[in-house]
Amino acid sequence: MRHSDRTAREHWFSCSGTLERLVFTSVVRKTLTERDLKDGSLAQRLGVGGTDLGVLLMVFAPGHPRLSPADYTVVDVSEEQSWVRDLLLDACPPRGEASRLLAGILARRSMEGGHLWEDLGLPDRATLTALMNQFFPDLAARNVDNMRWKRFFFRQLCEAEGLAHCTSPTCSACPDVDKCFEPGSAEAMIARSKAAPA
Repeated sequence: MRHSDRTAREHWFSCSGTLERLVFTSVVRKTLTERDLKDGSLAQRLGVGGTDLGVLLMVFAPGHPRLSPADYTVVDVSEEQSWVRDLLLDACPPRGEASRLLAGILARRSMEGGHLWEDLGLPDRATLTALMNQFFPDLAARNVDNMRWKRFFFRQLCEAEGLAHCTSPTCSACPDVDKCFEPGSAEAMIARSKAAPA
């Protein structure tokens, strides 16, 4: 990347608003902690690598621990992760640098087993909803039933394929299945069956 491009990107990040700073700072801190406790590169845990990751760290985690070159490399992403990323990218406003980066981050963190707001390191679900409304307003407007965001992403993907019942790939690891789905519903049964031993 040319110096002028990098300077422009750094300037954009440094001028970001309160919500952007909260979100990027929270998720960078969360993934740095995970990287120290678990296997995998930082880029792999965050969903953003290369120069984008370098700028995020410089702006939102100054003084972060020294990283190896491997920490900046994103390896292959799962099919489900790429579907969520594409859903979010399709909802990005033109030239939305923050939205583009957040699409990769949200998609990657949607592959974790907890609630999305927790896996982003955010203080509450309302902060995630504010993020969706600000950066992906058209997509957020479709969440008329106030579904949990991870469930909503996968519902959108399933409906686009003509499927009536589906769950996210991580529902089997979540203790709150009954909070997301009506007891006895097809989706609740699907989520529980994913958790059942083979």
